[in-house]
Amino acid sequence: MLTVHFTSPRPIGRPRYVWLGVAIELLTAVMAVPVGLSLILEPTGKGIGLPYDWIEASLFGSYFVPGLYLLVMNGLGMIVAAGLTAMGHWLAPWLQGVLSVGLIVWILVQLAIMPEVMWLQWVFLGAGVALGFINLFWMRRTAQLRLW
Repeated sequence: MLTVHFTSPRPIGRPRYVWLGVAIELLTAVMAVPVGLSLILEPTGKGIGLPYDWIEASLFGSYFVPGLYLLVMNGLGMIVAAGLTAMGHWLAPWLQGVLSVGLIVWILVQLAIMPEVMWLQWVFLGAGVALGFINLFWMRRTAQLRLW
């Protein structure tokens, strides 16, 4: 049975493996921020070498919205999550969980829309899955989530 518990706004425990999650969040952010900015400033994708015809016929029509998502969620959001984790903030595991699912969905949408698969997509899909498992065990350990 799935039970979710919001804890009081006090510092929570951080097992050692959570620091791997911080590293994944920071690596993701370092890669996402410049690419997101580039897609916002040059929504044709030319700035980073993405063909415009890959996105032109999609729901988005340009790379602006994907760039905005990339900057805000996979960039700034990951930085905030890493900072909250370092501080031991009670909200950190919840944000990490949301962002890990968002990263997985982000990559799955890319794999569905883009005609060419790049190795970096597999790396970030793996990062999202790893972050999700780190989060699952962290929330279980701090009794914020009970699965069994």
